[in-house]
Amino acid sequence: MAGSYLFRMGTIKGKNGILIAMKHNKRTLQNERGANANIDASKTRLNYCLAGAGQPEAINKGAKVKLLQADIEAPRKNAVMAVEIIFSLPVDRHQQNTRQFFVDCLEWVQRHLAGELLAFDVHLDESAPHAHAVILPLIDGKLQGNKLMGNTGNLARLRNLFYNEVAVKYGLGRNSRKLTSLQKSELERRVLRAINGDPVMLSSVWACVRDAIHNDPLPFAQTLSISLETMQQGKIKSFIDYKRSHGYGSFQT
Repeated sequence: MAGSYLFRMGTIKGKNGILIAMKHNKRTLQNERGANANIDASKTRLNYCLAGAGQPEAINKGAKVKLLQADIEAPRKNAVMAVEIIFSLPVDRHQQNTRQFFVDCLEWVQRHLAGELLAFDVHLDESAPHAHAVILPLIDGKLQGNKLMGNTGNLARLRNLFYNEVAVKYGLGRNSRKLTSLQKSELERRVLRAINGDPVMLSSVWACVRDAIHNDPLPFAQTLSISLETMQQGKIKSFIDYKRSHGYGSFQT
C-alpha cells in the first residue's frame, strides 16, 4: 500500500517569529542539539537548502527590508509574518533518494503560492524526511497572510492540487482510514506524548500544529511511526512500531 505523506500549512506570527523559525530550520539553536533533542546531530550534515541559503539573521533582515520597501514599518501585533508549509514523507523513505520529491515540492510552491519565498530547507536528521517552505505573504504591497492561507476550502484545494501534481508521482496515498472518536482521542494522546519536549512546542506556530493534531492525528502518527492495529468492538487493541520521534511531525503547519 502506498505510504502516506504529510502536508501542513501554518502561520508564523510575532516580531521575531521568522527569525525563530529560521533558526530551527537552519539548525542554529543549540538547545536542539543536546542529548534529549529530537534532532540527530550526526545526520545534520545531510540537510540541504533548495532556496534561501544563508544565516537566519540575514534572511530575517531581508524580510524586514522587503517590508520597508513596501512602506510597512510596523506590522500589526497579530499580523501573520510568514506562512510555513511542511512536506513530510513516511519514515521508511530515508532509505531512498528523496531529493527530486522535494525539488518538485519547491516548484509546486513557486507555482501555486503568492508572496516571497524566504527559504526552502530539507531536513534528513529527524525521523521522517521533510521540508519547510517559509513564505513572506507580501502580496500587492501588503502583508496578506490570512489571504494566502485562505479558508478550509482553499486549504482543501491546495491539498488536492499537491496530491494530484506531486504526491501520486511518488506512490504516496491519501490518509483514507476513518477513526472512531475513541481511536482519534487515543491517537492524539500518543502523538502528543511522542513530541513532548520537541522544539515545535515552543515555537510561534505551536497553536496551529496543536489544532492540526487534534483535528487529524493520523498523518502525524504515521510520520512518528505510531501505528494503530485493527479494532475489535470499538476498542483499541494496541499500538505497534511506536518510538519517540526525531522529527518535527510536520508542520509547522
